[in-house]
Amino acid sequence: MVDEMTTMKDDVINANTLAWLVCSGVSILANTWSILSVSAKQKKWKPLEFLICTLAGTHILNMAIPITMYCVITLRRQHSNYEWNEGLCKVFVSTFYTLTLVTCFSVTSLSYHRMWMVRWPVNYRLSNTKKQAVHTVMGIWMVSFILSTLPAVGWHDTIDRFYTSDCRFIVTEIGLGFGVCFLLLIGGSVAMGVICIGIALFQTFSIQAGHNADKNKFNVPTIVVEDAQGKRRSSIDGSEPLKTSLQITYLISGIVFIYDFLTGFPILVVSFASLKFDRSYNWMVLCVLWCSIAQSILLPMFLWACDRYRADIRMVWEKCVAIMSNDEVDEEGLPCITHHSCMYKNCFLFPKATNFACKAACANSNFHPPSIWPTFILKIILYPSSVDLL
Repeated sequence: MVDEMTTMKDDVINANTLAWLVCSGVSILANTWSILSVSAKQKKWKPLEFLICTLAGTHILNMAIPITMYCVITLRRQHSNYEWNEGLCKVFVSTFYTLTLVTCFSVTSLSYHRMWMVRWPVNYRLSNTKKQAVHTVMGIWMVSFILSTLPAVGWHDTIDRFYTSDCRFIVTEIGLGFGVCFLLLIGGSVAMGVICIGIALFQTFSIQAGHNADKNKFNVPTIVVEDAQGKRRSSIDGSEPLKTSLQITYLISGIVFIYDFLTGFPILVVSFASLKFDRSYNWMVLCVLWCSIAQSILLPMFLWACDRYRADIRMVWEKCVAIMSNDEVDEEGLPCITHHSCMYKNCFLFPKATNFACKAACANSNFHPPSIWPTFILKIILYPSSVDLL
């Protein structure tokens, strides 16, 4: 009886394996195109574009590593005596749950970022949002990686290990502790994302339907700081046009709700049901894998529907050529002069500490960066509080 149930389970999985593999390839190509399209349309990178490209890159990794690994090994098992081993199963489980958590947290950070930008526009523009976005992504990957690698190093059910027969990756097969922790993280992240995007939508509709005085309260002008010679030193972006703001808010709302209904809630249901009944079923495996693939394919569709990030083939090709030729630009959109013995390869990497050096380097083609060091060191000594090395 057990052998018949195992055979039926294998037949159900085998019937979907090839479709999973094909859809994974389509998702990889679509998300790669999305990253190139966003890069081609945006001359000046902002935290929102950085987070969107990070989410698309996470989808690429999820489809290329764990999903493809699962499909290839399942296909090999159909045509040979090949079986899962302990090492492969641990790698699959760790990468799959790492990228699942990263995807969930990335969607939540997008909704939080949009809420912050719409609800508190002045505070948002006065804060170093680029640095915070980078730190957020680093924290997301660190937390997800640490939690998801714990089952591979011993945090699992020691009586019936998940890698002993087949590779059973549903949370209840791994262990109660991991399952509860994963369930709480996913549930909290989904709830946080829904709350943040709800506040952003409410604020957007309130501004759109409000009086002119209410609109002016959330309208931030563009501020440009110049020196005594009239050269531009720094700037603060003003508020987006109403049409652009609505477009971006709708885009982020669509991403959040599609993720929640296609991945967040289904994974919560599967995890809770598996923990409640203390076993996994065929429909749980099918649900988790199909939902992961579906939401990764839908992200490029949403980006293509948004005119702000939709680029044609010519623009994408020019961006690829620029990347291959190493044509770098600084955060103000000016080409940055590089030097073999110079650490200022990209002005974006040193937004404050080397601001005066980078601007001079980008403005003067005869500039030699090493000659800046005496002035830079003097600035650190005299005005240490004005220098931010990060």
